[in-house]
Amino acid sequence: MEPTDLSRLQLPRACRESLTKRRSERIDGHSISIATDWWNTEIAAAHLPGAPVAGPDVTQLSRGDLFTDAANLDAGSEEELLRFLWRVLAWGSGMKLRLNRKRIRAVAYNPSSAMSALRQALRAAREDPAQAYEVLRPGGRNAIAYLGPAFLTKILYFAGSGALDHPCVILDSQVAATLRDTCKWDSLGGDGWPTSTYVRYCALLDRWAHEESRRLGRRIGIDEIERWLFRP
Repeated sequence: MEPTDLSRLQLPRACRESLTKRRSERIDGHSISIATDWWNTEIAAAHLPGAPVAGPDVTQLSRGDLFTDAANLDAGSEEELLRFLWRVLAWGSGMKLRLNRKRIRAVAYNPSSAMSALRQALRAAREDPAQAYEVLRPGGRNAIAYLGPAFLTKILYFAGSGALDHPCVILDSQVAATLRDTCKWDSLGGDGWPTSTYVRYCALLDRWAHEESRRLGRRIGIDEIERWLFRP
């Protein structure tokens, strides 16, 4: 299939209408229920640092919580780096824990390799989506086993601490379904996206965000568009 000409794709009207709502409500306040006890138990069982992911009374994490984590992250600290990873995975998984035990064990199998890849990706994510994505998905394979595009792009996204000019954004199956079915990106495919596709995706959302920023008279972050694509 020929690649879709993304320059011809227009932002759906429903998405444009959603952008009139406050960013703090739609983005910072976007909370997901998490399996706190499960994460704390599994991380301890793997003898890895970074737990607890949250206190026993905490049942949800928000995007705002993870923005704060990233802003205060000392990437040189093994414990802080892995706690950031666990919390991103917990938020991204919600109560669906499939494959997370395997992800934890993949880190435990070679923690130095996993942390090296995470550090490189977090640095690159602030400026270069292609480089950042390639670090965690070199040559179309996972640098950390079971950490594929849907989750690695969450890591790249949260690395920006919520900055409006952060160039990386989440791409998962729900976002992709809206892009295909509603926005008509016919050649997108279902998953396992190559680096070039992720770069095109980030550029598309960046174009839409700049168009909407001019229309609304305020800076629109690309994540505000992703948020609608995730759940239109």
